[in-house]
Amino acid sequence: MSLVIVLVLVTVVLFALFLGGGLVAQGYLYQAPADRFPVRALAAAVLVSSFVTLWVLIDKRNPRKYDTFFEFAPYTTKEFDEFEAVRWTAAGGKFVTDESGKRTETGVKFRRGVGAKSKSFYEEGPGGEFVLNSGRFMTAAIKVKTDSDAEPIRLNARLKTDAAGNQVYLKEYEGVRFEEERGSRYVSAEQLGTLFVPSNSTVALALFINFLHFVVWFVAFWPILQFIRGHAFLLATACGLFTMLLIMPLLFKPNREPKPADAPKVAAVGKSRPVAGGV
Repeated sequence: MSLVIVLVLVTVVLFALFLGGGLVAQGYLYQAPADRFPVRALAAAVLVSSFVTLWVLIDKRNPRKYDTFFEFAPYTTKEFDEFEAVRWTAAGGKFVTDESGKRTETGVKFRRGVGAKSKSFYEEGPGGEFVLNSGRFMTAAIKVKTDSDAEPIRLNARLKTDAAGNQVYLKEYEGVRFEEERGSRYVSAEQLGTLFVPSNSTVALALFINFLHFVVWFVAFWPILQFIRGHAFLLATACGLFTMLLIMPLLFKPNREPKPADAPKVAAVGKSRPVAGGV
């Protein structure tokens, strides 16, 4: 029903815009508007509103995946319910190393909680909720098993060395990021349970939808409303940009769920305590 409302409202608004604005513009630019202009205005309004509604439907089924080219997410996602945290252990304010000087790694398995706890991960057995680090360890990587991989893939935390020579997490956007060792996939610590898979096909389709959006506006102004091609191109560009920057975000918003478990995620990551020595 919400899509029907979008279709009707956008059609009515565009019809009024095309009819009123078109009559004035063509009367000024061409001395007289095109023949049967009210019918042309309705046809143009139906064309553009149908495309806009279809775009809203696509976004409803794939939130943010095929957004405007200012906002679209160039990836697909896969969900997972368990992972292994690879931790560097620490003692006495320093990381524990083996005889070769390599940091000692310990694997700890975590599973997604159930019910009200389904947005967080908990250690197998009597362990508690997942945290990135504490005074005893730092999570340097995670291992995730997907349906398309024969073996679990390792994703390393993005780290940097601070002014004191200590390794700390390199945060991007809202949280720590774990990146695939030999690939482009990644997991955000703020969205554990979701594996992001950069996708060229997603980028191509998103760009195609955005390009088609301008084409629809151009068709509305040129062959339907009978503006000359130069004017139609300028009007299509202006209306297309206005729609993408202001209108589409408003139409996408009601169908988009909030980010998964914002509050629990902040709490979980907030539990991280620095390891003495700079983690």
